[in-house]
Amino acid sequence: MERELKFLVKHAHIPTLPNGYHLGEPEPALHLLDEYVDDRGQIRGAGWRLRRRRSDGIAMRYTLKSVRAAEDIGPLSERAEIEHAPSEGEEIPREILAALKNGGVDVAHLGERLQSYLTLRQERLPIALFYGEIEVALLSIDEVRAQTPTPMMEQRWIELEIEFLPTVASEICDRVAIELGAWLTSQPGVTAGGESKVDRAGRLLSISI
Repeated sequence: MERELKFLVKHAHIPTLPNGYHLGEPEPALHLLDEYVDDRGQIRGAGWRLRRRRSDGIAMRYTLKSVRAAEDIGPLSERAEIEHAPSEGEEIPREILAALKNGGVDVAHLGERLQSYLTLRQERLPIALFYGEIEVALLSIDEVRAQTPTPMMEQRWIELEIEFLPTVASEICDRVAIELGAWLTSQPGVTAGGESKVDRAGRLLSISI
């Protein structure tokens, strides 16, 4: 399960944090190339998004995420997530194929039929976020460039993303989400993001995803 806060920011820097929160040492910037792929809308129709990611020095991997629930509002979102790099001899990881098959997707020769409908290029600045002495999340500033292949269109924006670590207790996540959500949306140049990157790209580019 992925649990994260999303905000839109006007500039690629980290806003001031409230008392009780601090950041770790900055990590090297990452360059991410994300392709969102589907087979005639089957995957999206089953309530999933399938992403193929390449990044600096890391093996290509697939990520399957559930669509954000319509009733979810504000900066906090929770989604099912399965992420794996293909093993030797695999085109698509078997764990992802199994989840798609359970959702009614025809997975026979799926790798041959996948088509890219959206590309996201991101420059990410990640840094650990601490609540007191507890590391609770990975905070990142993402400069996003979204492109569609046909017709060729592009949109850009900057996100502040706070992804909670799966080892952090849910009551701490709840407290941090409430406190940071209220604090950050009160800062100049920061607004609640809410929607996923792929949903935002689809809306800005006026494409059906």
